[in-house]
Amino acid sequence: MNPAATPITWFWQLWLAAVVFIFPLPGTIALRNLLLLVGLLALMATLRGAPRPHPPRSLRPAAWGLVAMTTWLALHSAAIAPMPTLALGNLRGDWIVPLLTAALASYASARISSEKAVRAAVIALLAHVVWVFAWQARVWVGAGMPAHWPVVLVPFGQNDFQSSLNGMLFALLVGERISHLLVPSFSIGKSAKAGWIAVVTSLMGDVVLRVRNGTLITLLQLLAAILLIGKVHRRFLSLVVVVLAVGSASISLDPRWSGLKESLIVGWNSPTLYWQGFKEELRPRSVTGMPIEQSAYARAAWAHEAIKAIAENPLGLGFGRDSFGRAVEMKYGYKGMVSSHSGWLDFALAAGIPGLVLLLLTATLAIRGGWRQFRDHEDPAGLMLAFLVGSYLLRCLLDGHFSGWRLGLFAFICGVLIAAMKPAPRSA
Repeated sequence: MNPAATPITWFWQLWLAAVVFIFPLPGTIALRNLLLLVGLLALMATLRGAPRPHPPRSLRPAAWGLVAMTTWLALHSAAIAPMPTLALGNLRGDWIVPLLTAALASYASARISSEKAVRAAVIALLAHVVWVFAWQARVWVGAGMPAHWPVVLVPFGQNDFQSSLNGMLFALLVGERISHLLVPSFSIGKSAKAGWIAVVTSLMGDVVLRVRNGTLITLLQLLAAILLIGKVHRRFLSLVVVVLAVGSASISLDPRWSGLKESLIVGWNSPTLYWQGFKEELRPRSVTGMPIEQSAYARAAWAHEAIKAIAENPLGLGFGRDSFGRAVEMKYGYKGMVSSHSGWLDFALAAGIPGLVLLLLTATLAIRGGWRQFRDHEDPAGLMLAFLVGSYLLRCLLDGHFSGWRLGLFAFICGVLIAAMKPAPRSA
């Protein structure tokens, strides 16, 4: 897609980059909404004769899946949820708004070339990773350059914030680099070297952020890349070394990997309610008597409780990110919990088992559609979308990331990629 150049091409690039960069920043909701409003007004002011996105045929099944899922969520919130007003309010904020954000991004991206639109999003995400490096370097130098690098420091939020951003960045970069190697007709950078530098930067970002689940998804994406590239370029099978290096670095830098298995077993099987308030007197111990690793224990215990709650409420408790917290309060009277730390389980508790099935079906169809778009039309944006949806879906299995700014940013970038795809061939 190569819309004709316009005097405001630069505006759309800056606007896309600004929205992506601002999205995760705490306390910037008003600024984010202002930027989105500016984009909407600019689209309306230049509507006549402007290019529009034309999603490819390969994504039509995913589009129908999205329609079916949205219809189910609306009917569920209005007629099945115990508290319809709460569910409908959550549906508006955590589902309808992200969909509208994706549509806005798609229409804005159609005003410029595919390369420029995708590049704007990548540069904004890459800026966050560079910001982490600069922040940690400043602290390291200020501390007299001790032997260890300050891997636990980030400029805002928590390491998990930055890991989410780096995960989206890495998915885009891996998809783009595979496309460039197999079909060298598209590049987000001015040169192939820029793309590889960005990949290495993202990998280094994963190491210094030290987020276990983020590293796991990165390794899975690298393995997928090896399988795709290795069929054509055998020498790239050596990327297995990179996978092992990143995995080894994460294990050596993050002490939470030790005792992981035992902590998961205790979290799943222990009857203690330590997972609710982490009171020391309730802390269980592993079979060997060693202290449990709290993060792994808690995730296993929360997942176990969520699965039991889903079995007790197969049609869900009403849409909302706090469905697990509501289930815990109903059963134990314990207030204050929100997520089970698994987006899949949270979604099933919120929208019921049918909602989760529709979610997974729609995501699978989007991955399949993106892959077919790349395979049949040599369209890099299709492969980038497949990696982005796949990696986000897997990350949501391990973390409660299917809501808030993460879902909004994911939807926005999906909109950019859909607009960047080559239009469906016209029928004769």
